[in-house]
Amino acid sequence: MPATLTADTVAGSRERTAARASVALGPATATLARQKILAAVRSGDAFFAFFSPVVFFLCFYVPLHRQFELGGADYAQFLTPIILLQAGLFTAITATETAGHDARAGVHERMMSLPIPRVAPFLGRMAWVLTRMLLALAGGLVIGYSLDFRFHGSIADTVVFMALVVVFGLALSMLTDAVGTLARNSVSIASILMIPQLILVMASTGLVPAGAFPDWAQPFVRNQPMSVFADTLRGLAAGTGPELTAALIWSVCLLAAGWAAIVSAGRAQVNR
Repeated sequence: MPATLTADTVAGSRERTAARASVALGPATATLARQKILAAVRSGDAFFAFFSPVVFFLCFYVPLHRQFELGGADYAQFLTPIILLQAGLFTAITATETAGHDARAGVHERMMSLPIPRVAPFLGRMAWVLTRMLLALAGGLVIGYSLDFRFHGSIADTVVFMALVVVFGLALSMLTDAVGTLARNSVSIASILMIPQLILVMASTGLVPAGAFPDWAQPFVRNQPMSVFADTLRGLAAGTGPELTAALIWSVCLLAAGWAAIVSAGRAQVNR
């Protein structure tokens, strides 16, 4: 009898494993991504993703462009990269709230009981993050182009420009998705994240050159990630063949940290 029970248990385990894997990763991710995107459209988040770069662009451009352009520079060309990077920061903050909402609503537990790969819910959320970044990129470029921002480099420079913007937002969103998944109050966490977002944007070369800051602050301003990405994006837009090493290193490190955070959050959920 014990042997029979053991065999039945093993058979049942195999059946559950087979049932769990009965929906392939691609279709499961596509279905969950579609649900997230439709929910974002209904809630207005998709609208906000497109138009928020427009609003922030005008908020910075209107008061600063006259002073900046006295030196003969085009402020729209200078400003557009940081607006797109700021959109990545806001996307990451939104990802915290989305993951936290799913956790509070018991979505993770329900997903774990379905016959889909465990990584599918995360990939579904990241599909919306990717869509949101593309919407923000489109909004930022529309307002930038209307105020004389232009790509003067090659097609390859333009592609790398857009890829860096998307990777920046995606990597940060992976980190914040993990935080939101485990946090008891993701809304509060998202509010707290607004503070470093503001510091990183204001204390960067995104709005004004590093020389406009006090001497003691300039090393931080020049070397923090927002400045590194903004300067690289400006070089790509200008077609001047900028040094990509620092931006690529930051991209790889952020992606690696994001993936490690997601893996740790997934293991913590399983152990709950």
